[in-house]
Amino acid sequence: MNEFNKKPKFLTYQSDKMENYLYEYVLSYDGKTSKYIHNYFGWDEFNGIGDIVKYSGKAFRPAICILICTSLSGTLEMALPPSISVELVHNFSLIHDDIEDNDRVRRHKPTLWTIWGIPKAIITGNSILVLGNKVLNKMLINGSSKSDLYKSQRILTESYLKMMEGQFLDISFEKEKIISEEKYLKMISLKTGALIECSVILGAIASKVNLDEKLYNQVSLFGKNIGLLFQIRDDLLGVWGTDKTGKPVGADIKRKKKSLPIILTLNSSNMLASKKVQKILSKKNLIQTDVNNVMDIMDELNIKEKCEQISKQYQNNIEGIINKFPIDEDRKNIFNEISEFLIKREN
Repeated sequence: MNEFNKKPKFLTYQSDKMENYLYEYVLSYDGKTSKYIHNYFGWDEFNGIGDIVKYSGKAFRPAICILICTSLSGTLEMALPPSISVELVHNFSLIHDDIEDNDRVRRHKPTLWTIWGIPKAIITGNSILVLGNKVLNKMLINGSSKSDLYKSQRILTESYLKMMEGQFLDISFEKEKIISEEKYLKMISLKTGALIECSVILGAIASKVNLDEKLYNQVSLFGKNIGLLFQIRDDLLGVWGTDKTGKPVGADIKRKKKSLPIILTLNSSNMLASKKVQKILSKKNLIQTDVNNVMDIMDELNIKEKCEQISKQYQNNIEGIINKFPIDEDRKNIFNEISEFLIKREN
């Protein structure tokens, strides 16, 4: 297995227990939308086989929630409710994103709306969001105070409101010719970064560590930088993808998505190159020749290298924050795997 696709320790740490908890919690719900929820996760018999399908998501958010909780004196049991909560909220957002972006495939399977229709997909996504909210109540069973539960609920609610604002900005960017790098970073800090930041904060709260202002700010800043690095790498893969990524080369260009490579190209000091790309993107539909032409211009402007330089800045930020965490060196090494994985991952 390629070293960049091999799952690092932080993603495999207690992953089986997390997935079992997610499976048992989701299947414990027996409401009107339960069969659609089970179908979405692959835990049903609609495929005619009936085998339990292993969870196909990356489970990145619950992994970092569990890691930070157990690193700050908490236990796995303490971390499970908030970790499952953020993963369910994340899946709610994916179902809605697929509808808004007209995406027909997710995790190598047809998206929910293409199977059951848009109304049922929306309601199913909303039901998953509610389940994500409800599971936080289980924090009380593991010794969290009501004060910590209410704080966690508030932070979770604020995070998915930010996530929705980020999605709104992302969609609105489609109609704008040029987006500044600053506006782009603001958008991804909301759309992707908010829930990742929430994941680490909830993990810290669940650990029952003395979360003073200094430590809270460190944890929050760690989550923000992780979120930005995560999305920037996604943007790189959306243009320079491979068969391993599940995204064809130039996929985001063909969709005219205002990702970082496109934004850097449009804001280039080379006005001729910028105008050429603007003209191509103004077409109603792009063909492969258009995509190739944009990629050639990006190569001339060294856009990929510029994106990688920005990624490296966030990696350095993350490693600097980790060094200040009140955890042992072995745990710091596991945390450092996170930024290394994010900057090199291929899917």
